[in-house]
Amino acid sequence: MLISIIMPTYNQGAFIEKALKSVLLQGNVQYELLIYDACSDDNTSEILSKYSDHERIKWIREEDDGQIDALNRGLDNAKGEVLAWLNSDDLLLPNALEGILNALSSDQDTDFVYGDALEIGYDGTVYYPNVFTENPVAERYLFSHNFICQPTCFFKRAVWDAAKPLDADRAWTFDYTFFASFFSLGLKGQRLNRFIAANRQYPETKTNQGLFKRYLEQMRMILSRTGRPTWSRKALAVYSLEAVIKSLESWHSSDEASLRSLPRMVLPKLHEWFLKLVNPLEREAIISRFQEWQSTEGWANIDEWLEKDPAILNNYRDRRSTRYG
Repeated sequence: MLISIIMPTYNQGAFIEKALKSVLLQGNVQYELLIYDACSDDNTSEILSKYSDHERIKWIREEDDGQIDALNRGLDNAKGEVLAWLNSDDLLLPNALEGILNALSSDQDTDFVYGDALEIGYDGTVYYPNVFTENPVAERYLFSHNFICQPTCFFKRAVWDAAKPLDADRAWTFDYTFFASFFSLGLKGQRLNRFIAANRQYPETKTNQGLFKRYLEQMRMILSRTGRPTWSRKALAVYSLEAVIKSLESWHSSDEASLRSLPRMVLPKLHEWFLKLVNPLEREAIISRFQEWQSTEGWANIDEWLEKDPAILNNYRDRRSTRYG
């Protein structure tokens, strides 16, 4: 079973080689990596040129209309029976693809699979696990919060054919909307109790930009859903409180000490309220799994894994016995 991973990128030279390595280190799994580079003008081309003759990597360098346009074209053009996308500042974790394939092979009726995620910093420091991942319950997803961390989600080609395309009018919520369609279509999902991907957090990420516009887009998305009275939708409260927190965190990062004092006092309480409001059902289990991972194989920084066995990367041309058609 071939997995196709789409990687849209633009001027992500600081991260893209690590994202690429995290795929190359997945072992003897059939995959193709389609990198859509929107004509980056940093060192992205120099980095990708080193891997240009890798049989499993296809580098498409061309102008596009943004991330969603690149993803739609990539997912349409992919050869795989299983599809996913990985942003060029995120990473897959060890044996992630093997776990995905095992899950899909063990239950032919499963349409999509996702798992737990680690949150990492700009420099790769492992911060903490994402505690909001939950089992695939439609009502929780549609009316509480987005509990699928995007880089952990893989879906069958038939799912893409039924749910495509990604909505280019939703700059911040296109993945949330797309995954919501899985539940609306009655598709069968499976959550893996393991860490699948690392989600990178830093101020310049798309998620942390356009706070007010992002909030309005979230409100429009939630209000467009049918099935329950608007006033009862917890998601409205969840994302309103999240917007307040993100705004104060942005304020807190200001260089002016006088501007930082108020957020410093109220942010811990707001985070506490946010957790109580969302009430992530798997939080304790995820924290326990993270602590176990730390004690057995955990690293303080993602680079400790990416550089652990450089021979695998240096000799990738010798690992061509498994072809993908």
